[in-house]
Amino acid sequence: MKTLFTVRKINVACLLVALAMLVDGCGTGLAPGGQSVLTPSGAIKVNGMVHGGQQPVSGATIQLYAVGIAGIKSAATPLIGTTVQTLADGSFSITGDWDCTSNTAAYGVNPQLYIVATGGNPGLSGSVNNGALAMMAALGPCSGLTASSFLFIDEVTTVASVVALSPFMADIAHVGAQGANATGLVNAFATANVLANMTTGSSPGSGLPANATVPISEIYSLADMLAACVNSDGTGASCSGLFSAATPAGGSAPANTVAAMLNINANPGSNVAALLGLVPASAPFQPALTVAPNDWSVALNFTGGGLNAPVGIAIDASGNAWVANAGGNSVTGLSSVGALLTGASGYMGANNIFGAQGVAVDRSGNVWVADTLLSSVVELTVSGGVVQSSASFTAGGISGPTGIAIDSQNNVWVSNFAGGSVTELSSVGAAVGASPLTAAGVLQNPSTVAVDSGGNVWVTDNSAATVAKFSNSQTLLSGAGFTDNAMLAPEGVALDASGRAWVADNGISAASLFAAGGGSLLAAPYMGGGLSLPAAVAVDGQGVVWVANSQTAGSISKLGFGLSAPLSPATGFGVLNAPSGIAVDSSGSVWTANAGDNSVSEVIGLAMPATVPLAAGVGP
Repeated sequence: MKTLFTVRKINVACLLVALAMLVDGCGTGLAPGGQSVLTPSGAIKVNGMVHGGQQPVSGATIQLYAVGIAGIKSAATPLIGTTVQTLADGSFSITGDWDCTSNTAAYGVNPQLYIVATGGNPGLSGSVNNGALAMMAALGPCSGLTASSFLFIDEVTTVASVVALSPFMADIAHVGAQGANATGLVNAFATANVLANMTTGSSPGSGLPANATVPISEIYSLADMLAACVNSDGTGASCSGLFSAATPAGGSAPANTVAAMLNINANPGSNVAALLGLVPASAPFQPALTVAPNDWSVALNFTGGGLNAPVGIAIDASGNAWVANAGGNSVTGLSSVGALLTGASGYMGANNIFGAQGVAVDRSGNVWVADTLLSSVVELTVSGGVVQSSASFTAGGISGPTGIAIDSQNNVWVSNFAGGSVTELSSVGAAVGASPLTAAGVLQNPSTVAVDSGGNVWVTDNSAATVAKFSNSQTLLSGAGFTDNAMLAPEGVALDASGRAWVADNGISAASLFAAGGGSLLAAPYMGGGLSLPAAVAVDGQGVVWVANSQTAGSISKLGFGLSAPLSPATGFGVLNAPSGIAVDSSGSVWTANAGDNSVSEVIGLAMPATVPLAAGVGP
């Protein structure tokens, strides 16, 4: 990821529409989701353009899809029943050939739509059909298309669409989620439209929040790689070089440019320099990178909104991120695309937030914060992404709390770093049972707390160099503490679906792994793969583990059960400034709270969709 964010200016809109002679007037935008849904009897004319780089593509076949609803990567439904191809100037028009309301059993009501262009001639002489050419644009809900809609399909829209949709995508005909209008997939479409403008073929999109930045040079570099293949006959070195560099170790070579981009996004640390070498000197999309990035993961970065040494981060059911600011007096709320939900200064409550570190979301969508400096727990009552009120609680021996987690009963578990204990609070803030729990004196400075699928509570102790485990009824299950005899300063902990505990060891820059019963599952802790001062851990929907490395030149490490080494490259993924918190959302994006530069990053489509909030996937 890079920080060169200069917008390319491309003159399309009215000029291209007029040339195509396809549009009445000069409307070029996608309508908001509030428009009426299209009907079969009133199918409207939708116009667009397909470009390879700056060249029109003629003879490309156009298909409009509604996403699948039978599960992740399920078959999408093609909506165009006749052959639609682009004209000599790259333009196309679909009217009377489609609808997105007559087959709700296949795609639900008001489904998310995307459009694909395959094959065609990118301006070469003779009769050419580039079989390796595949490009797409993620459009959004069916109700967003109107008679004034104009669509642009090029390498930039392809990069943005594939990056955002990749957790839900197997190929151009398989993009789907479980159930109609699944929140994670809907949010992924919105993110694609922040990365790129689907009506101009440029980056960023028109919906980019003012507090967000897009890595435009990286997106254009990825688009330039695809363009070299797109603007060919599909049989030469321009495509074979791309497909070779986009083939993961032990994997299959892609057959078209969309498949190549899918591979690149799934393996962002592979063949990084070789891929940049495919960008031609006179690249069609500028500015492009001149130096190879750390990797090809694509991230949005957010600032403002009261972000001040952010540490904890949690995702709610709508995909909003909630961030605890250890250096300030607020909590920051961000939408799934990074728009501020809590104003320019964050939510400050009634002066009852100061130095918060841990944050969690309960099943009702309320946000709970462990306030270290005020030795309290604060509940933010949230409705529709808006904080309605807050209340502070100090019962049960709360003392310098740093970690917080919530079980399925909305009981709140808090690690008291200053008190050498753990507190359980009810959903109304009352102390539960024998709180505070000291684990028979074993706990010294407990750091982080997490709940497993059985409702058991795991606690890392930074000073004792052990992990404690309590049953949901507060019975100590770990005796003198679990250890692998290597841990030095455990901090973050997360549980996978099998009840295994993944622990970030800040002391030796490693990750330890414990079975549900507490036994170590590794001959030696994981090291390498970018692990450096690891501070926090998250697990995605496929059980893949993501670790925030909190050094100044920080990164994200990727781990998996049963593997002998990390899955991430030696430097990890991304270039982040002291990331101290990490979370995976239901779109498969990995979020980090970056204490070093007062920012939050959203690495798009890096993981697989996770259940959010975490409390929705735990016991008892």
